[in-house]
Amino acid sequence: ILLKRIPALTTPSDIRRMLIRYKAQGVADVAIMYENFVPTKQALITLTRPNYLRDNLRELTNATLSGVVFTSEEVDYSISGPPPSVFGTGPHAGVDNIGKNVVLSPFPSGTSPHILEDVLEKYTLAGSYQDSVLPINVGSKNPITMLVKLGSESEAYRVVRDLHMR
Repeated sequence: ILLKRIPALTTPSDIRRMLIRYKAQGVADVAIMYENFVPTKQALITLTRPNYLRDNLRELTNATLSGVVFTSEEVDYSISGPPPSVFGTGPHAGVDNIGKNVVLSPFPSGTSPHILEDVLEKYTLAGSYQDSVLPINVGSKNPITMLVKLGSESEAYRVVRDLHMR
């Protein structure tokens, strides 16, 4: 099931709570769709069995998410496979550590990832600093974006809250 016109700041957890409220059955995965780490206002819901599709689509007719009416439609990836997922684009933005990543931007072109070392030292990263803080568009003349992989969802929310409130 593809949801369209969802609010830009929607998280997979928000969609899961909405699916429970509308009594959707057989949900295996909820993935926000991204284009270069920017949400596309679409989400892909994967079901455990195709038998649940019609009932879930009926339940989601005129459903709302954060007060916004969205659309839902059937998508069949049984032959073609799910949409391509490359680093920054596709379901879950093509990254692992789902729900525990934060994207920070913009940084001037040529900025080293080590500029964030002091800022991130009080947070639990997913691995070593080098493996957890990744520059995304290095080599371009555009500002650099950094992907930060954290140890937990709550740690990711803490980073966003702390840095956004500065």
